Amino acid sequence: MNVIRSRAVTNSVLVRYLESTDSAAVQDLHEQLDQHDAYMRFFGARPKHFEDLAESLCRQDPGHCALGAFIGGILVGVANYVSPSDQAHNDSPLVEFALVVKHPYQSHGIGTMLLNRLVEAARAHGVRRMTAEVLVENSLMLEVLRDQGWSHALRRHGTTLHLDLELDAGGAHADICSGPHRSADDDVTRSDVGLH
Repeated sequence: MNVIRSRAVTNSVLVRYLESTDSAAVQDLHEQLDQHDAYMRFFGARPKHFEDLAESLCRQDPGHCALGAFIGGILVGVANYVSPSDQAHNDSPLVEFALVVKHPYQSHGIGTMLLNRLVEAARAHGVRRMTAEVLVENSLMLEVLRDQGWSHALRRHGTTLHLDLELDAGGAHADICSGPHRSADDDVTRSDVGLH
């Protein structure tokens, strides 16, 4: 599916790492997901404790990174990764990632923008592999993954697709998620994605 993305939307997006002060905005974004989008994100019923989810998404440490996309100061999307707890001594650092964009802002390049920045942050933190689970009916997320050229890394397992992506060492850019010791203003990225 080729979608024309609005340049006006992506020009006004501010992408930065999330901080603990963003917890309420992260909670609001997830609470406002419609039933379909919540199902695509959580593969079932909505979690009951969005406050806990929001707090965990806003944590910035070696095992967690989350980026927010803001338009006019309003959070419209979140991309995050977490390191599985069972890989403490793994030679090939692995993270699991997730992405959500508010419904009115989907198909405007914001998810792609967030995912690109998340990959940059992962590379900067020495992550070598990223994984994700995607429902086979999540056509918007699958389009984002195809746009990245990652179709080769998808494997079907029943009603889900598993993405297992090896990150190469090249292409790492500025460290977006270096943690709470930096201010939000230090890591602000304005994007000019253009039409796709």
